[in-house]
Amino acid sequence: MKKYILLTLVLVAFSTQSTIAQDIMLLKTSGKVVIGDTSLISTPGAYNLYVQNGILTEKVKVALRNASEWSDDEFENTPSLTEVKQSIEQNSHLPQMPSAESLVSEGYEITSMDAKLLAQIEWLWQHTIKIDAENKMLKNELAEIKALISIKDRK
Repeated sequence: MKKYILLTLVLVAFSTQSTIAQDIMLLKTSGKVVIGDTSLISTPGAYNLYVQNGILTEKVKVALRNASEWSDDEFENTPSLTEVKQSIEQNSHLPQMPSAESLVSEGYEITSMDAKLLAQIEWLWQHTIKIDAENKMLKNELAEIKALISIKDRK
């Protein structure tokens, strides 16, 4: 609790300090925080923090409210390679991935995008496992054919 009070006091003190031309940080009474040119920026929608030129950090932790926000069931939804090829040809991106236009216009939620990317990786592994099994089967068949040819050549 002391940390939060101290942080609030620092933010309030900092937001009341002005540079010569403008505030660089503003803590609004709504609880929203703007860092940057506070005369031009507001926090959109339900977001509580806006940083004008980005954030540099060593670590980010994202909390999930429940398991449904993740992709544990994606193996059941693996698209066929034909579906992947069609999606790339028709949409210029992988299945269930947003288009570049929608990313530019809407942005994306990190949790949602991480789940989508994890699903893509799980699908790749599933296809890799299938190809590995087929490869082993083909190697066995080839070895059997070579053995039969070798037997015929000896006769």
